[in-house]
This record gives sequence, structure tokens and C-alpha cells, in this order.
Amino acid sequence: MIRKIINIGIVKNLPTKEIKRIRVLNFTCVFCIVDLLFFIILRLLLNALSFSIGLAFLVEMLVFVVIIFLQYKREYFIARVVFFIAFACILFYHCNFLIKGNYSEYYYLILPIASLFFFDKNIHHYTSLLLCLVLFFVPNYFFKVYEEGDFGYFHTAIFFLGIFLAIRYFKIENQRNEEELFRINELVLEQKEALEKAYEELEQRKQAELAHFQLKSLKAQMNPHFMFNAMNSIQNLVLKGGKHEAYNYLTKFSSLIRENLNMSEKSFVSFEEELSLLEKYLELEKLRFRKDFEYSIQGMERINDIKVPSMIIQPFVENSIKHGLLHKLNGVKMVKITFDIDEVFKCVIEDNGIGVKASKEINLKNRNQNNSFSTNAIKDRLSLLKDYYKTDIGFHYEQVKEGTKVIIKIPYINSDE
Repeated sequence: MIRKIINIGIVKNLPTKEIKRIRVLNFTCVFCIVDLLFFIILRLLLNALSFSIGLAFLVEMLVFVVIIFLQYKREYFIARVVFFIAFACILFYHCNFLIKGNYSEYYYLILPIASLFFFDKNIHHYTSLLLCLVLFFVPNYFFKVYEEGDFGYFHTAIFFLGIFLAIRYFKIENQRNEEELFRINELVLEQKEALEKAYEELEQRKQAELAHFQLKSLKAQMNPHFMFNAMNSIQNLVLKGGKHEAYNYLTKFSSLIRENLNMSEKSFVSFEEELSLLEKYLELEKLRFRKDFEYSIQGMERINDIKVPSMIIQPFVENSIKHGLLHKLNGVKMVKITFDIDEVFKCVIEDNGIGVKASKEINLKNRNQNNSFSTNAIKDRLSLLKDYYKTDIGFHYEQVKEGTKVIIKIPYINSDE
């Protein structure tokens, strides 16, 4: 209840300083009302409450209620002016009539000190100080409240003025500190906004880099070497009279190119789309190598409705065929692809080719950079994805007795996301 009364008049978007002033004035009024009630009850118990004193106390309580009401109506400045006038009158009555001769006049010092808190202009501060001095000295001059030797010395004015100036100095210093703190907060806020903007730009740059590496990945897939081999295979089929086979090959080849181009626009594609692309590519290689090439895809049944980053798996399969199986002279060329899923989507590619070491030696001898380009393009893209998803993403080669084995770990999302 008391807290609600103290917060009367406070509305949104008020400065912090105004809110403090409203609360202090409300609290002061509540304290004065409670104090007056206490003295009314006490005088009643002591049988020392006259009609005039009781009426004066009730009027004073009513004035403090009016001040709280003015705060409720958001008449803040008027409420403060009424408070100062009322408080000066109440002090005058108490000091010169109710408790005359008890040196209570020193309470007048409250007026200029309170004005430093409630008002900003110097004219209000010094007017309150002048009123304090007039109320202190003039009544005794006219009413002779004290003997000349006991009251009215000039040093009291110096005492009042000294306290007033000291408190005013500390108020100014406090305002400077608050202004400095406000400037520091503004600077911190500006730096925070600058950091957020820089982070946003960094995220946009990462997205741009991701798109760039997607294009590099597409280029790695549809590289001139593969396209040349495909067109050469079609030419051989036509020359040998295998028009039907050539037509099938050309149809699959155009479908593969179309799917690659469509997928290059997407960051993530469904597993079914990625699998379809991979199968089309392997079918083309099967047509090219004929009976000398076999492939198998396993673990598809373990994969539910998920999406994976597009155009990552096929380049590794192409590298396996082009650099491992192509140079194998004896036996059937075989590649095995196995899928699995846990925290990440995993693809294991195994072939029975010549192996990584022999392939590097041949590439070095022929100065072939296609493998390093496609591998580095995928590596850069996976590095970005690893940094973005903060999980175990990437690829590594595992040593085997024959051929090559590469394990690829890539992130995935559910299809409904």
C-alpha cells in the first residue's frame, strides 16, 4: 500500500531524476501525515489537544493529501511549489506559536536544501535560502521570541549559507558524475551497436563465402574433364552404332547437368535429391566403363526425412573413380558408398583402386590439379559449415589394404525445418 502511494504520479518515459523527485515528495507527504496523526493521538491520550491545534493538524494533513493528488494529476511543478509554501507556513506556525522558544527555527534550513533536490534553476535555490533567513530572523525581531543574548546572531546566517553552498557543491559534482556516467553508457551502447553491426556483416560475409564455395563445388563437379569424358563416351557409342545407348547416355547426362544447376541454388537439399544426383552420375560412369565398373549404395534405409548440404558427396565419388579406379589395370573397378546418421550425417566411400599415394604420384607426374581443386573447394566449404554448426564436420582418409577409403561428416537438418 505504502509503495503504491509513493509511486503515485509516475508514468512511462519519465526521466530517472523526475521519478526520484516524485517518489521523495510522495514519501515526505506520507511521513508528515503519519507524523501528524501520531501527535494527534498522543495529545488526545495526554488530554493536551486543543481545538485550534487539532484543526491546524487536520488542515496540514489535508494540504499533504492535496500535494499527492497534484502528483497524481501530473502537476509536478505545482505540487512542489505548494509543498514549499505549505512547509514554510507549517514551520512558521510550529516555531512561533506551537513550540515557541525551543530553537526549532533551525528546521528552516530544510527549505533551501530541499530546493536543491526538487528544482533545477538557481533562482529557486537562492529564493528558498532567502526565505529561510527571513523566516529565521524576522519573527524574533517582531515577536521577541528569544532574549537578545540567546538568539539572532549574524553567525547563524553564515552557518545556513555555508551548509547550503556545501550541499549545492556536492549536488553539482554528483550531476557531473551522472552526466559522465551517461556519456560512458552511451559510448558503451554505441560500441555494442557497432559490434552487433560488425557481427551481422560478418554473418553476411560468411553467407556470401558459403555461396561462393557452393559455386566452386559446382565447378568441381561439372569440371571440363568429366564433361569431355562424357561427350567422348557418347561419340564412341554413336560411332559404334549404339544409337539407343547413346540416346540413354545423353538423356542421363542432360538430366544430371539440370539437377546440378538446380541444386546449386540451394544450401540444403533433401537426401532423396542428393541420392538421385549421385545415382545418375554413377549410371553414367557405368555406361562409360561398361562391364569393368560396379557400384553399390548401402544404408539408405537408415536415413529418414532429412536435408543435407548440396553437392558435397558426388565430387568425392568422382575423385575416387577418376584418380583411383581409372588407373586400375586389372579386375573389375568397384566403388562402395555407405550412409549412416547420428549427430552428423556420415558417408563412407570405398574403392579398390590404386590408392591415394599412387594417385598423387600420377597426378604429380601429369601435373593434374583437378583433384586438389575439387578437394580444397569441398574442404573450404566444410570448414565454413563446421564453424557455423560448431560440431564434428569434415572428411578424412582412412588407411586400407587396397584402394581408398574416405569418411565424410556433414551436418543435416530435418525436412520440416
